[in-house]
Amino acid sequence: MLDLGIQKGNANFGDEDYETKYLSQLEIGSEITGDIYIGELKAKEIKGKEVQEFYIIVSDHKNKQKWICGLITSAYFDDDIAKIYGEKGGRVYELIDSLSHALNGTELNNLESYSVVFDTFRETINERVESVTVKATQASNPNAKTPNLHIVQAKAFEQE
Repeated sequence: MLDLGIQKGNANFGDEDYETKYLSQLEIGSEITGDIYIGELKAKEIKGKEVQEFYIIVSDHKNKQKWICGLITSAYFDDDIAKIYGEKGGRVYELIDSLSHALNGTELNNLESYSVVFDTFRETINERVESVTVKATQASNPNAKTPNLHIVQAKAFEQE
């Protein structure tokens, strides 16, 4: 029998012993500290319109907890370079803004929007950020069904 890497329908991404929460299950004010992984940007269709989505996975190995959060974003492509866009008050904006603040000391809520080269963003976070503390915060839209993700603290690996 050839091993094709097929797994049974396990939504915990192979970590059966982890308590996994998804964005829609997070309570305002809850926090997690652990390593962060940004997944690939993928197209998906919602109500007949194509949108872009990427996943953020934060894993707390000490407490065996994991947050898996899918974020839908505006994206545009320049010469096959994907750029994501976050408008002030939005979920993607808060993620990028608070991460930049935690890592680089930039001022919070100073810009009206962010335009970010997705591959650079993803690669830098996946390879250079050692750990983050993420807090689920109230979205600026009072009708939002899911919270925003606010990076409270972030630690980059030491540069060699």
